Amino acid sequence: MNNEVTNFAYYIFNKWSKEEAIRLYGNNLGNHIFNKWVWYRENGGDQLEWYANLDDSCRRKIVNRANELYNK
Repeated sequence: MNNEVTNFAYYIFNKWSKEEAIRLYGNNLGNHIFNKWVWYRENGGDQLEWYANLDDSCRRKIVNRANELYNK
């Protein structure tokens, strides 16, 4: 079993997509969060900075999904 940090890294670099964002957060918030992720990538930010600026609830959903996919 991987730890949460490893699961998060695998998830963000291998599975994270607009479809995943919508799956986790619904259409409106999912699009908003995914567009922020794209903005960070295109403007010199990184995935950790993007993640750090999400609220606790949004971060927890990402970690839970990463654990769901990678703790098999």
